[in-house]
Amino acid sequence: MLLEIEKKVKDRPYIAILIRAYEAGGEITPSMVRSDLLVSLPLKACENLLYRLTDLGYFEEAGVKRERNLNGQHGQDGQEPVFRITDKGRESAQTKTFWQPEKGAYKVYKSKSPLITRLIGQSIIQITPPNRSDKREQQNYSSKAVLEKDLDKSLKILNQEEHHEEIRIIGFEEKCLSYSQVDTTLEIEVYENEAAIKIKPKENKENVDKSEDILGKFFAPLREEEVRDALLAGKFGDSYDKYKKVVRTPFSPEDLSWIRKVDIQKPIYEGVEFERVGLEGVRFIPSDEEQARMWVEEWLLRNVDKYFWSDEEFQAYLHKKLGIILEFYPQLGGVTRKEMIDRLSKRQNSFYSIAKLEAANYLSY
Repeated sequence: MLLEIEKKVKDRPYIAILIRAYEAGGEITPSMVRSDLLVSLPLKACENLLYRLTDLGYFEEAGVKRERNLNGQHGQDGQEPVFRITDKGRESAQTKTFWQPEKGAYKVYKSKSPLITRLIGQSIIQITPPNRSDKREQQNYSSKAVLEKDLDKSLKILNQEEHHEEIRIIGFEEKCLSYSQVDTTLEIEVYENEAAIKIKPKENKENVDKSEDILGKFFAPLREEEVRDALLAGKFGDSYDKYKKVVRTPFSPEDLSWIRKVDIQKPIYEGVEFERVGLEGVRFIPSDEEQARMWVEEWLLRNVDKYFWSDEEFQAYLHKKLGIILEFYPQLGGVTRKEMIDRLSKRQNSFYSIAKLEAANYLSY
């Protein structure tokens, strides 16, 4: 659609002029620009520069006054124009930002998803110039109604070079290019304290490569820990302890590992369903003390790999190998070899495990 925008740019000469006017009580003249900032610039060029900033809304004309220029001469008719800073100019001086106007035809993608709005903080997800080979007819269409909520707001966008820019929409033309709905997919790659958010066209049979295109790509403050909590709570419900970051689970001889990879087939985040995701390093612990005793007993039956000569050596081994369980059930850290031997003696195929626990006893016979 055809629209007018303001783009935030780093333009130090302009900002310096605004700051100088602000510091001078809000007014500035061409001779002040030349003497204080742009000594090598002709006085007329300084005057044109101030008129340019006036056209952009940063200054307004405030009459004339007699003042000698750097050559000791008066300006035209012995007078020079005075420019007064506007609210827009004062804001730019205080924030050290400058908004450069641009006007043209743009492709505009606007998301209706509240998740996108919450993550990115805006509804515009991308504005780029249209493909020059696009021959679609222009139509009479009220674009202002489509994007009215975004007028004069500061919006972060992704340009064609995939650089992030900040813009404000300040005007529309009534003749617009076709504005149609596009079905998209959303991808979120979460890092420690930041997320890369990608919006892509939904893949279809007619154009399988279309899913590789990116309509919008943004970075948003999103903590990996918070996303993991939401996904694990959705998967395990109340069994996931978000404060201690563990999944409490009943004992199962089929899986004795306490650090696992969790596959979630249809993860849901903020009410939006995503494709399968795998979470690494999820901690699992027994759901209660009895389950924990069974877990420790089964682990020792299968995995004990050394001989023990004292209870102290055995307990040190337990803390080293089963520390995560003892972190939540510290009372099990005091279990003696005799207690464990008694429990294992009731199990089949426990001879070699018991022999390792009883090594010191065999030598004393």
